[in-house]
Amino acid sequence: MKLETFRNADAFLRTAEPVFLANEALTSLILGIAIRLRDGHTFGDEPPFLSCVLDEDRVVAIATRTPPHNLLIHAVESDGEPLDLVADHLGGAGVTLRGVHGRSEEAERFAEAWTRVTAAAREISMEQRLYKLTEVSAPDGVPGRLRPAAEREHDLLVRWVKAFVDEAIGAAPHPDPSGLVERLTQAGALFVWDHGEPVSMASSNRPTPNGIAVNLVYTPPEKRGRGYATACVASVSQGQLDRGKTFCTLFADLANPTSNAVYKRVGYRPVADFSEILFS
Repeated sequence: MKLETFRNADAFLRTAEPVFLANEALTSLILGIAIRLRDGHTFGDEPPFLSCVLDEDRVVAIATRTPPHNLLIHAVESDGEPLDLVADHLGGAGVTLRGVHGRSEEAERFAEAWTRVTAAAREISMEQRLYKLTEVSAPDGVPGRLRPAAEREHDLLVRWVKAFVDEAIGAAPHPDPSGLVERLTQAGALFVWDHGEPVSMASSNRPTPNGIAVNLVYTPPEKRGRGYATACVASVSQGQLDRGKTFCTLFADLANPTSNAVYKRVGYRPVADFSEILFS
């Protein structure tokens, strides 16, 4: 068993593609980021870490990182040896990790190995559930309509993105909210639910061959409890299915029962539970 690293996302995808396509929804986060890297997007000043653990010619684990963000891991089997190899490789290279994100049991296994290699302390920062939707259950009676975000709403949506990050991500490295809003607006991937004015937002992002992620779901506190987020997510999801995607995915914080209930009402079904574990 050996760990192989890749200089570019194209070579990484050629090796990891069978694993991704075997369970595209489950691996959609890593796959979507790798596709964006292949297409020229950058996530920071440091080069990405792209790796596969191989048992002979078979990929048994995948680990990627776009500094300064968390390490993302996916193991094909429950055997922990591949994740131990990843920890040994990164620890031996003197890498400092903020945290790891993966299916809960895999994240815990890596965290144990990382603690052994580096003596770092660890704590669970967030527990999430990955959902998948293939058919939308649209709500009835919610006033308003979905429309693409407009450039004139840039400042408002930047404030909403900042508020979303504070609520949903907390201490994680913040994206450039202004640049993010500009990019998504220009791509037609940022949407608002309009009821006389923008009252909720959601985005479609990180496309994969058959799916796409729905994220940045946010309604300002004074507009909550009226079904706006439900209608917004349902309409954005339906729009992606109408454009030819066979499924949508999203992550929800398990500590927020309201958002989980919204997504289930729309038609999202659980795929797996994930954990973010931070190191210090």
